[in-house]
Amino acid sequence: MNRREFFQCAAALAAGSSMLPSSWAMTLEQQDFLAAQPDYIDRHPLNFFTQRQRAAVTAVAEQIIPATDTPGAVAARAPRFIELMVANWLNDTERAFFVDGLTDLQQRAGGDFAALAAAGQLLLLEQLEEEAGDAAWFQMGNVTRLWDDTAPFICQVKELTVLGFMLSDVGSSEFFRVNPMGSFEGDIPLTEDDSSYAVELPIRAMAGGEVL
Repeated sequence: MNRREFFQCAAALAAGSSMLPSSWAMTLEQQDFLAAQPDYIDRHPLNFFTQRQRAAVTAVAEQIIPATDTPGAVAARAPRFIELMVANWLNDTERAFFVDGLTDLQQRAGGDFAALAAAGQLLLLEQLEEEAGDAAWFQMGNVTRLWDDTAPFICQVKELTVLGFMLSDVGSSEFFRVNPMGSFEGDIPLTEDDSSYAVELPIRAMAGGEVL
């Protein structure tokens, strides 16, 4: 099974079949793999980050998608998803880039990002984002790009947080709602308090040059 197929399987294990694009055609090998496995996010132990790194990633994820009247990234288990992705799915170069970015974040925070007050955490993340403002990741309309392994750390951790949240049971059931028309229609109005409709969008592979 190649890397692209593994990404498809991971999305299926994380999100369940109801969230998969209908255009995906699973190979027999993928079907056998999925049938034999429990949920990916529960199947693997967390053993890549140190305890302090894990706490920092958790704090970052909660700043990116905080809990309000709906669950945030931590409730959706996005930090666990991030660690598994970094440990098992990024290649060596991507993994080193992410860890270097996390190390830099810790150093800027005086050694322990999670120990900062929430306001201090947010300020530091905003500084990182301002520094990264010229990155291609921020280009207007750049929403179906492939994984950008040259993007600054703040972009990568935001992307993994959002992906983990959206693929979770919490994200798919409490953030999205089913479009009553069956597919996105631009003339269905949203009220001020409405969330977005769930639509079938291509999920990008983290590498490999193809949109899944």
